[in-house]
Amino acid sequence: MSKKQNILILGGGFGGAYTAMHLQSYLRQGKFEITLINRENYFVFQPMLAEVVGGSLDILDTINPLRKLLPKTKLYVREIEAIDIPNKKVILTPKFTHKTVEVPFDHLVFALGNVTDFRGMPGLHEHALPFKNLADSLTIRNQLIDVIEAASCESNATLRKQLLTFVVGGGGFSGTEVVAELNDFVHKLVKKHPSIDPNEIRVVLAHSKDRLMERELSPSLGKYAGKLLKKRGVDVRFQVRLRAATPEEAILDNGERIPCKTIISTVPSSPNPLIAGLDLKIEKGRIVTNRMMQAEGRTDIWALGDCAAIPKPLNDGFYGPTAQFAIRQAKRLAKNIVAEIDGGVKKHFCFKPLGMMGALGHHSAVAEILGVFKFSGIFAWLLWRFVYLMKLPGLSRKLKVALSWILDTIVPIEAVQMKTAPSQGIAQFHFESKEIIFNEGDVGDYLYIIVDGKVEVFNTFDGKERRIAELGKGEYFGEMALLNQRSRLATVRCLSPVNVLALKKSDFGVLIANFSELKENFEQTERSRRKHIS
Repeated sequence: MSKKQNILILGGGFGGAYTAMHLQSYLRQGKFEITLINRENYFVFQPMLAEVVGGSLDILDTINPLRKLLPKTKLYVREIEAIDIPNKKVILTPKFTHKTVEVPFDHLVFALGNVTDFRGMPGLHEHALPFKNLADSLTIRNQLIDVIEAASCESNATLRKQLLTFVVGGGGFSGTEVVAELNDFVHKLVKKHPSIDPNEIRVVLAHSKDRLMERELSPSLGKYAGKLLKKRGVDVRFQVRLRAATPEEAILDNGERIPCKTIISTVPSSPNPLIAGLDLKIEKGRIVTNRMMQAEGRTDIWALGDCAAIPKPLNDGFYGPTAQFAIRQAKRLAKNIVAEIDGGVKKHFCFKPLGMMGALGHHSAVAEILGVFKFSGIFAWLLWRFVYLMKLPGLSRKLKVALSWILDTIVPIEAVQMKTAPSQGIAQFHFESKEIIFNEGDVGDYLYIIVDGKVEVFNTFDGKERRIAELGKGEYFGEMALLNQRSRLATVRCLSPVNVLALKKSDFGVLIANFSELKENFEQTERSRRKHIS
């Protein structure tokens, strides 16, 4: 009996999750198994995230557990360390240990989506809130409640004005929907704070084009959306973009500086950095495929969704990075993979968009169906809710969302923050005497700085331990693996109880990228220590 082929899917968004769902229906043939890797154990229904900000939906209403959607799929909830196409394996980052995990594949599906990219926009990474995923929605909601609460007790006029000013950068679908929900939400909140005059609230939307949602909707609907938001008090700025940010203000590219404490950026996302450097044809960060969604020149590598450049018929460019394309691509991709395994006939992906819809808050929306029928106002809003409710995977989720929408019209808004423990850039660890901090051959994931205590560094040669160094308070270790992107060359063992600060690999990279002298110091130490190891 021939070995089952492993279909490995990277990403659990619309493209990845729906591909796995369709593949599960072919598992009875017994010729393959499905594995999916995602950093979270849930699928997020992205079009509804703005309603989490506004409180129309609860945080759990927009998500589905992947194990519930994909009961026949093996799931890894991990970050991806590297993709090794020549050796047909994907390497996952350590979790609870210092060891990586290698996942082999026969067919690899890229459904990684894209990432927020603040490059070339000073201060946005530090001071602007992105709007991309569920955590971002919750962070924005918490921030809105936070500044309103603070403003209600603030007597300093300058600070009060900053607290009650909100700036959103980008007037595409994400920016327009989040600014509409934000505007509704903060005006509802201030009704519970008699000390705040609603006229003190200032909401600014900065958009680089001459109308909203210009890529998705016809000019008439884009202009309607702009007029409606202005009527509701949003200061819509066209032909200007958010250029930079500080803790005190948003800076536009026309030189205007807007004092504020809340900045939300929906800048165009960039392709996932895991794709860069792969031995595949890449165009603007997306994997170029044929019309069957196979990477050019490969029969075992596939791509769909935001990270794929899938050609349209008649060389009419590539399909756009939207959910309606990704869902249809997933169905065709699943069939094509099965055809590739069975030696059957693969078919081209061909789909004409049915339409686009955008919510504008306060029982209004815009919708364009088949490029012909255009709707706005409450009817478009009802249509928006009906269509997306039907698209939600899972009957139980549909019922919960429908119930949340009904309750939202009856029950007053609840301005409760849902704060989780903040993630630390620098972690603190305690180890007891004789305890191993990491072993020779482990992956390099942290730089360690000794707060107190002593450790010894050694490696093994011909089966015997060879001591390299003894380190104490104020000294650091672990830099060699991080600088050279390799595994540990030695083992570190505690000689006494030890407390250390641990800097993550990603944060270490940011640190040395911005401080050349510090990088040189690390490299000098690394060269000195290497002499003792070799």
